Amino acid sequence: MRKLFTIALALGVLPMVACSPLENQARDVAAALSGSIVAAQAKYQGSCTANPSQQICQAINRGVSVENALVTAVETYCGWAVTPAPPDPNAKCVPVKSAQAVLQAAVANALALTLQIKGAL
Repeated sequence: MRKLFTIALALGVLPMVACSPLENQARDVAAALSGSIVAAQAKYQGSCTANPSQQICQAINRGVSVENALVTAVETYCGWAVTPAPPDPNAKCVPVKSAQAVLQAAVANALALTLQIKGAL
């Protein structure tokens, strides 16, 4: 059943990712990863507190790191200052072509981890 869910999710998410500007893809994947992390943290909080070496606990921790890396990659790609304060919500993304490959890799990593974490839910 999990495999079927993962395949359905991949088929539903991948077409969206392939058809939109890269910064929109990154935003959507970041939102999906964030939701997966929050749900997994809620479900596994007690278990991970007792035994943090479990695979899902490590995946949750990696998810947080991957999400942070994705946000930094978006900021870099869009030419925004990489600071603790969020960028102006009205700021327009001006793509920095030299940062495109890094953002694409960050999106792919985040999507893969999203599927892994959702598979454990």
